[in-house]
Amino acid sequence: MNCRTEIICLLLAVVWAAVNLSAASLAELPVGSVIACEGSYGDHIQGMATDGEAIYWSFASTLVKTDLNGKVLKSVPVPYHCGDPCWADGALYVPYGGGSWNREIGEAESRNFIRVYNAELELTGEHHVPEVVYGAGCIEFRSGKFYVGGGLPDGKGENYIYEYDAKFRFVKRHVIPVSSHLGVQTIKYAAGSFWLGCYGKPNFCIRTDEQFRIRERYDYATTVGVIPLGGTADRVKLLVAWHIFDPQAKGNRARAVVLEVTDGVFRKK
Repeated sequence: MNCRTEIICLLLAVVWAAVNLSAASLAELPVGSVIACEGSYGDHIQGMATDGEAIYWSFASTLVKTDLNGKVLKSVPVPYHCGDPCWADGALYVPYGGGSWNREIGEAESRNFIRVYNAELELTGEHHVPEVVYGAGCIEFRSGKFYVGGGLPDGKGENYIYEYDAKFRFVKRHVIPVSSHLGVQTIKYAAGSFWLGCYGKPNFCIRTDEQFRIRERYDYATTVGVIPLGGTADRVKLLVAWHIFDPQAKGNRARAVVLEVTDGVFRKK
């Protein structure tokens, strides 16, 4: 290992050191606060959720539960590819895309499921969502309904969100008239809006109303995880995940930063 490599590795170790946060809840964290998820993993971060006492991080083939400082409490291997989860009614709902991704298939071929875990990351059930034919990649719960997004073939020119009732009976497919690369990666509800993270050049975030009509588009990447932290319609606080590959560990790490969205801009301070 040469001197330059040693310096880079030292800097990475400093960057990924766990931050000892004094706030009693995520919502109390000041803008600019950073939480580093402890450890490195074989796949990159797909999304995250919270029950208010812990953070759940999805690394596609590993689910990780940490405290609010990012210290690992438990991790379990899961089937590839698990996406952006949500916490609802005392359980963690994790989308699982087990079929063909981002290409045309019929519902009969769909092997897309929502897997349900308890707080100890024990699998307690699953729900088939055959309508999500391009790959189930993200999920959110709002007012008794689940909203599922995921993959998409390039060139569609629009995106889809699939609505289900609390028992995962299909309600409808929402069409969003915006193009992206490989569909919708993350979905969360905050301050009266849905926030959708999408790949593109650059990656971007779409803010919609509850009928998925576009309110605003931001050239800011929310594609690997978001946790709402409160706020108002014109001043929204979000915990947004970042992904970095660590060459020393030869694995993928994640950290999240508290941002405030005001005047159409994601701000760190």
